[in-house]
Amino acid sequence: MTDIVFQGSEGQPLTTSVLVAEKFGKRHDDLMKKIKNLVDMCPQKCGHLFVESNYVDIQCKDRPMYIMNRDGFTLLAMGFTGQKALQFKLDYIDAFNKMEQTIRNTRNLPSSADTAMLKQLVETTQTMAAQISRMQEELNRQRDMLLLPPANVIVEEPRISPRQRKYYTVKQIAKEFDVDPRLLNNFFEYMEIQEYDHNKQRWVLNESLVGLGYTYTVVYEPIGPYEELREYMVWTPKGKEYLKERIREEQRKYQENRRKENSL
Repeated sequence: MTDIVFQGSEGQPLTTSVLVAEKFGKRHDDLMKKIKNLVDMCPQKCGHLFVESNYVDIQCKDRPMYIMNRDGFTLLAMGFTGQKALQFKLDYIDAFNKMEQTIRNTRNLPSSADTAMLKQLVETTQTMAAQISRMQEELNRQRDMLLLPPANVIVEEPRISPRQRKYYTVKQIAKEFDVDPRLLNNFFEYMEIQEYDHNKQRWVLNESLVGLGYTYTVVYEPIGPYEELREYMVWTPKGKEYLKERIREEQRKYQENRRKENSL
């Protein structure tokens, strides 16, 4: 875990937006926007926590990133929720602590050895970060070309921002059938279309239906630094038609059973 934190030129432990995005499974461009919002809202207090920099991607192009200290990371990670996010936060805290201990230990070395060790540590960390970035870019490129998820990676539905694409909520679909949205949610759960994730505190699509283009995850970014990220599952136009067909199918089964009962 120490490879996610490195030592800055002034001896302080640092990390980058690229490493944070990789560790937490976030899109780097989304994370950059979130950091920029934090800096814009409180430039005097947040400006020194995040420093603009750049890195070279797999296409040998300069890309922007932010370098942040422990306080910057703590402020940024406040909006990350869920059990996995909590574990990643703990991993980062542990990495920062180990790096600070390394810095304290190296300060007791002779100046020449201290300089050489710090230089080697920084160069190694930066090289690893660049390699991780290139590997992830290549994996993403191959996944997009094949339209298949990477091996051993949990498939997730596309994440979108509000008003980015056309979608439907259960409340809207329930209105078309003139039923209570809560009953419709329970019906979808009974039909094994969705299930309630108590860790995420929201409905999620049944694993067997993931990747079929039925749902999006709408992400509401926090407006203030103390608000948390909010996520909701919504249905695509294709997903809405799938639900309507399942409902009609159950209605047909019910009507058929009633006819059989009445014929007895």
